[in-house]
Amino acid sequence: MVNLYRLLGLPDPSKVQQRPAEPKRMSVDPGPQADDRFHDLGEDVWSERTSRITPRPNRRVVYLRPDDLHRLPLQGMEQDLMDGEMMLVDLGSLTHMPSQQDVCKRKVREMGERIGYPVFSLNESDTLLMVAGARMRVDTVRHKLGMAIWNQLPESEV
Repeated sequence: MVNLYRLLGLPDPSKVQQRPAEPKRMSVDPGPQADDRFHDLGEDVWSERTSRITPRPNRRVVYLRPDDLHRLPLQGMEQDLMDGEMMLVDLGSLTHMPSQQDVCKRKVREMGERIGYPVFSLNESDTLLMVAGARMRVDTVRHKLGMAIWNQLPESEV
């Protein structure tokens, strides 16, 4: 008679002897052990892998506030906005000087008009202004800020 298990290349269950299971060695070390069946995400190999697959940020948020002479340093900001950076302007330090605050607001508004980007006020007193850079979108209905590659909001936010 042909041994079917041998013909299929399987171990014969009648001849296989069960080894007694070795008890797991317990350790007082709370960290992962060598025979554990999971990955220790604290190992260097995982952080290196994550840094390789995560793209480095190429845009930034620029925070501006008036200098000691109550002027806004707006030189070069037009190009930065066209490169996709966001500008936040804090005029809170000029609350005691409403005329200088208006001058700074006007300069930010004129810069936005020159490059074609709208200026948003983030608070009721108009002391915190935002200019979203290129490839950014601002949803003025739901007050959501995001990138232009998101063509539509998810159905859960509609």
